[in-house]
Amino acid sequence: MADTQNTQVAIPLPENKRKCVQAGCICMMLSVAMYGLVFATLTSPILESVNAMGYVGLFSIFSALGLSIMTPIGGKLGDLIGRRNIVVIPGIICAVCGIAFAFVRSLVPLMVLRLLISLAQGAFTAAPYIITGLINERKKVPKAMGMLATSIAVGGFGGSILAGILTDMGMLQAAIIMPAVPLIAGVLLIGLNLPNQKNEESVKLDVLGIITLVIALCGILLALNFGSSVGFTHPAIIAGFIIGIVALIMFVKIENKTDEPLIPMYLFKNKKYTVLLVIGFICYFYQNAMNVYAPIGALQVMKASTSLTGALQMPRTLLIIILPTIAGVWVGKKAANAWKAMVVATVFVVIPMAMMAFTTPSTSIMLYFIALTVTGIAESFRAVSITPTAQATLEPHDMGVGTSLVNFANSLAQTISAAAFAVAYNACTASDPTNTAFIKNGVNAVFIVAAVVTAAGFILTVAVIRPLINEK
Repeated sequence: MADTQNTQVAIPLPENKRKCVQAGCICMMLSVAMYGLVFATLTSPILESVNAMGYVGLFSIFSALGLSIMTPIGGKLGDLIGRRNIVVIPGIICAVCGIAFAFVRSLVPLMVLRLLISLAQGAFTAAPYIITGLINERKKVPKAMGMLATSIAVGGFGGSILAGILTDMGMLQAAIIMPAVPLIAGVLLIGLNLPNQKNEESVKLDVLGIITLVIALCGILLALNFGSSVGFTHPAIIAGFIIGIVALIMFVKIENKTDEPLIPMYLFKNKKYTVLLVIGFICYFYQNAMNVYAPIGALQVMKASTSLTGALQMPRTLLIIILPTIAGVWVGKKAANAWKAMVVATVFVVIPMAMMAFTTPSTSIMLYFIALTVTGIAESFRAVSITPTAQATLEPHDMGVGTSLVNFANSLAQTISAAAFAVAYNACTASDPTNTAFIKNGVNAVFIVAAVVTAAGFILTVAVIRPLINEK
């Protein structure tokens, strides 16, 4: 098992090429963040332009589904076609589809392009994290991961603002094309400077595994998405869960028997790695509460203005632009700092969520500003601790799929948390969704759930991860 402070570099590069590749990874994550926030900002204008506002939900689901399906598959594809190619090929597909998206004015092609964009993104989203772990010395990986976290914050914050400005200026096409610019830069920087390392022993693609995984994810994720609106007892939702669970069981059986599994089941025998996956899942769980229910609490309970509510995450975002690189340097200095960073990543979510769980009409909006800013500290330390520590537990030939699974757990957390929070909120507001008292109870219930789940991550960190790291 790899040591956290190992100075070996899996892909040694001349310093100038290493910097170019690292810059390419930053550009890729800038683009991913920009695509996410730009499409979130422009969904209404885009669908309004083709008279299809009734398809907002489906448009969003296509985005989440493509990422969820391709993130675990992308790690294996990287083993097969090479680390460079898993960036270059899906990156080009994503850029072409993203540019085409700006010029299509028909609903069906728009939906197809949106799905292709998310599938391509899912294929390469984990690649910058994998490549960063391969081209840097182990002690420098947390700092490099911090730079990726900063690029995500910059891309999301700057991308949504620029998209809004360009759209207001009547330049919707330019706003849609914008995320392709850093994407193309990233493809060029990585494509021209990174050797195409791949797993020479793995020459088969687990087609049956891919089919069952896709069916499992579609069945379960679509049921979770639609269940909160049509009811989890609806026959179609129940059928979706049954199909998804049966496919998941078949997938596990197939993966245990095949010589070239899509997701090697033996990875889950690694206690440290498996617990880190769970903690990563938990550390993402609260974000739907922050993104969806904090604005509801501010607008509907505290009666704050729309502009003030829209600015709730601005201090948090500015903090994430600065802090991750600093936190990464600190984590890289000593192995034990990794579990301490995970403590920060959990505690600094539990406290803000608990604070917000007592929202009333008399609560000051400043409480939300302070609470969400504190979660920025948690996010900064999460970004530089969980993935590098998980990578340090993996053998070199498992780096691709192992890192992809960390990203997959993160994306899965957002889908599952959305369903869980919807259940908690709807249970409080079902009798009268417009009643401020019921909305207050619903919002507070969501924050309580987020706090409790994140507290479980703190317990796992202290009780399991801390001893495993300190035993070194």
